[in-house]
Amino acid sequence: MNKGKITVIAGIVAIVLIAGGALVFGGKDDKAPNSSNPTSDSTSTAPSDSSEEDLGLCKIIDKDAAKVALGEAAVNLSGPNDTGVTGLGDGDKGQTCVYPFAEGGDVTNSFYTDLAVYSQESFDQISSFTATSGEPVSGVGDKAVYESNDSVATNSKEFTITAIKGTKVYIFAISQPKDAVTFDDATALAALTAIAQSANL
Repeated sequence: MNKGKITVIAGIVAIVLIAGGALVFGGKDDKAPNSSNPTSDSTSTAPSDSSEEDLGLCKIIDKDAAKVALGEAAVNLSGPNDTGVTGLGDGDKGQTCVYPFAEGGDVTNSFYTDLAVYSQESFDQISSFTATSGEPVSGVGDKAVYESNDSVATNSKEFTITAIKGTKVYIFAISQPKDAVTFDDATALAALTAIAQSANL
């Protein structure tokens, strides 16, 4: 066998070994809540434990109270669109509820909530990077922080409160297209805080 063929074969074997190692050792990084930008028809690659199971996320928010807190942007608030319970791996579960600002709208112009329910072991793995940066928010769960970010993938602006209660991680978020943002940090923080506090985590 000539030197060129050996080099090519060795390269292919190295790529296969690296990819296999990433799959075996990289699995725990999937433990973040459902998504920082879920869609109303999002699905999980892991099967749901039960199609009839409900984590109760869509029941923790009073839609009329949310409309008041969100103000003018929520005049035509619809939903909630429940994505259903999805498996996050290792028995952990998640659910997302989307409240579009317009009938038929999607998550990029909505208020939405997200919940990830972890075992203690799984929570210990994600706790070092969950709700660790941002502005502290009082009266919401055991710990909560506020942040705002631009989403390059969806060309939207997101305002988010991430809250921890026990081994559960909740997200309360406003998402709007960058060219039609009606919230700023002050108004988004006030609205999300009122909604999150009303959830009585």
